Amino acid sequence: MRTVADSLTEQGVQQDMWTGLEYIEAVLRYVITAAPIDNISYEDLWSIVDESLPHIGGEIMRTIADSLIEQGVQQGIQQGILEAAKEAVLDSLEVRFEVVPQSIAETLSKITDPSILRILHRKAMKVATLEEFGHLLDLMIQ
Repeated sequence: MRTVADSLTEQGVQQDMWTGLEYIEAVLRYVITAAPIDNISYEDLWSIVDESLPHIGGEIMRTIADSLIEQGVQQGIQQGILEAAKEAVLDSLEVRFEVVPQSIAETLSKITDPSILRILHRKAMKVATLEEFGHLLDLMIQ
């Protein structure tokens, strides 16, 4: 079976081969991230690419895998920062007022901006009542 890489190499188009491979890599990245997980597995995709591009398919997939791992690590770090900031706000409110209404906890859980959570954490330590905090929370998320 003749591959894209073989065809390009036979034609002596080295620079175009890399341009083509970059395109293939972009398509594979899209497929991996956009395809529903139950339709295609990473292993299936690896096998297809390795068979289609035997000389370089594994290298492309390793590059993609490294990139996806790094992306996952960064997303995990960001998620951890958000969760810690939400917990800090709730902890401050619980220390000061003992019981925090579920409505406040639910509203805090929907916030995805760490800077807003930082402001709310400071406000949680200064407000006189939970009602005052609830009002500030409503203002912050509008």
